[in-house]
Amino acid sequence: MMFNARFAMLALLAFLTGANAGCATCQETLEVNGVATYELVSSYVRSENGFTVCDYVDNRNGDEVTCEYTNVGLLEDGDSYCPQWSRMDGYGC
Repeated sequence: MMFNARFAMLALLAFLTGANAGCATCQETLEVNGVATYELVSSYVRSENGFTVCDYVDNRNGDEVTCEYTNVGLLEDGDSYCPQWSRMDGYGC
């Protein structure tokens, strides 16, 4: 009987840990007026807060855009071209 209770607790803890794991993902391109203008050139997760930073560049004129998303996918800081929400990666960062 004790083995079943321990197994159930371990399974529950593993599930809760996995449900919380994940990070924001960057879109491959940003659209301006319905046209894909900015292309993703780099992305990384900040170790101090878990936020995801997405760097984009416009290949036509070299303009740069940076979008920073919280660990739940909400835009924390960035240009007006950045989407307000980011897709989440359920597999962890």
